[in-house]
Amino acid sequence: MADLLEGFRTIFSGQYPLLLLQGLGLTLAVSLSALLVSVVIGTLLGLVRFFRVPLLAPLGNAYVDVVRGIPLIVLLSVVYYGLPTLGLTLPSFPAAVMALGLYSSAYTSEIVRGGLSSVPIGQIEAGRSLGLSRQQAVRHVVLPQAWRVALPSLGNEFISLILGSSLASAVTLQELFSQGRYITNATYRQFEVYAVLAVMYFVLTFILTRVVRGLERRFSRGEALPQRRVI
Repeated sequence: MADLLEGFRTIFSGQYPLLLLQGLGLTLAVSLSALLVSVVIGTLLGLVRFFRVPLLAPLGNAYVDVVRGIPLIVLLSVVYYGLPTLGLTLPSFPAAVMALGLYSSAYTSEIVRGGLSSVPIGQIEAGRSLGLSRQQAVRHVVLPQAWRVALPSLGNEFISLILGSSLASAVTLQELFSQGRYITNATYRQFEVYAVLAVMYFVLTFILTRVVRGLERRFSRGEALPQRRVI
């Protein structure tokens, strides 16, 4: 027990707490950036798939099927290590954002499509009767209602991105898990370091989960939207 306490004292001394906080900040930064990429691409995919846009809808379906069938660690490796062979070299942060965003967008498109399905189709005709074009009715009438339904599920997707960001250490990104591995190599305190990492991830996701549940209680209506969890 004394050795265990000494291990925790070692971790919380010197530069190690600062490294963990820097890693936590980078984890949040890459997760938020990836969420923005995911929302943009996922919304476009959800729209073309829901409205069955000719040519684009089959491509969107194929994209979702392919991305959901690839492990995240493989996609990260393709973006960071594979693209340079094609002449495109990305630093670790944008590479992680791109891979996480592309991976998450496949799930976000399902969330958006579920949100669109919850809006009565008559809303478009109602917008048209007010003089709006079909595109304007979708943008100003349908999408705001769909986002209201999708918002809690997008919160869950953000939590999944935070958990998935731990794999970004594979592309040399110095996020929380990567900093933990550095401290482990420097101190040889595997149990103590990974216990601290587990607590930090738990506290972060616990807070976000409570926020998401609050959003669910406030905005829940219609069908339950697809959700997933990164393991």
